[in-house]
Amino acid sequence: MDKKRGINIIIINSIIAVISSVYLLYIHYSDTSSFCDISKGLSCDIVNRSLYSEIFNIPVSLFSLLTFIFILIISFYIKNNKEFSGFNKKELINIIYYLMIFILLFALYLIYIEAFVLYSFCILCILLDIIILVIFIITIKLRREK
Repeated sequence: MDKKRGINIIIINSIIAVISSVYLLYIHYSDTSSFCDISKGLSCDIVNRSLYSEIFNIPVSLFSLLTFIFILIISFYIKNNKEFSGFNKKELINIIYYLMIFILLFALYLIYIEAFVLYSFCILCILLDIIILVIFIITIKLRREK
């Protein structure tokens, strides 16, 4: 895969993830129903306001927002072939790769919670899961290039 194309895909997906995370964070604290509260089995509200939507009283959506902003910033440095805090382009791709491994494992845990504990799925959370998978696959391909 062409590095420029791969980084552009990561940037576009990160922007979508940031927007989704902002909305999920808004829903988390809002008293109104979200557009993705479709049924009992398909509800962002049920998932995003559950006991499992926070870690140490901090919404998971805030962690998601901060993570994808970080990935977005790093991606722009990679795209412009600049160092970031002393890390070169290859090292920055590796940072995204290892971050994606951790996030992917956490996302699998959250999917398990949605399916077997809450019995409800969040459409925007699933979108974020797909974005995580796409960025992970792209970083695998980018790491293989010399």
